Amino acid sequence: MKIFISVDMEGIWGLVSSTHVDRDSKEYNRARRLMTQEANWAIEEAFNNGTTEVVVNDSHGNMDNLIIEELDPRAQLISGSPKPLSMMEGINEAFDGVIYVGYHSRAGTINGLFNHTYSGKTIANITVNGKKMGECGINSGVAGYWGVPILAIAGDDKLAAQAKEEIGDLETIIVKKAISRYCAHNLSQQAVRELYKAKLAEALKNIKQKPVVKYEGNITMDIEFNREVMAESAMLFPEALRLDEKTIRLESDDYLKLFMMFRACLNLGGSIS
Repeated sequence: MKIFISVDMEGIWGLVSSTHVDRDSKEYNRARRLMTQEANWAIEEAFNNGTTEVVVNDSHGNMDNLIIEELDPRAQLISGSPKPLSMMEGINEAFDGVIYVGYHSRAGTINGLFNHTYSGKTIANITVNGKKMGECGINSGVAGYWGVPILAIAGDDKLAAQAKEEIGDLETIIVKKAISRYCAHNLSQQAVRELYKAKLAEALKNIKQKPVVKYEGNITMDIEFNREVMAESAMLFPEALRLDEKTIRLESDDYLKLFMMFRACLNLGGSIS
């Protein structure tokens, strides 16, 4: 059994402050160790439950945060950027399941800890076929393109609820409860460790019952930017349609193509200071 693990940073146990996820902060190296530790919990439980190969993709910021010499030596690591598939780089039809670690709630979430969708400075809201989507939902369509199910997700309580809405009946590992954008009630480390054991054992035992986010027919993605000028810049992408001052629409019958179109428009919109 081969498992893909995408590891973001904002949803990691113990991380609550903007200083924790800022690589220029003195707190960043400690946050990297916590991120690596939690990735190791997921890797260990994957191997404890029949997995024979684990590929980890570093999915935060410049995507070079995980400390490779402290990572479980049985796992392979994809690190650095840019990556063609961003947070899902490395996924393909050879995998049996996906685990998300350290994920966070989507842009616009009330009192959402670190809430944003791909780029906090650029994106206000994203919908796919009219349904609000955060990073976990958007990324799950990439896995679903190859028929790979989403097994479990770890992060705060608001993220867990949204993941059920966006993806389906996956296992949720709640490591902290969001209070505000930069405040959370963290569970004890022992409690979180036990959750990883129980939830991943359940997920891997019932892998064939876990959701596959597969799209059929024409797919639309509406991207609402934070500023009008960002939407204007994104309209340089030839296949984009302007819906209103801040919103564009992308369409395709191929989700992987749609995802790449989204990334191109994100880069165009985000290039405006």
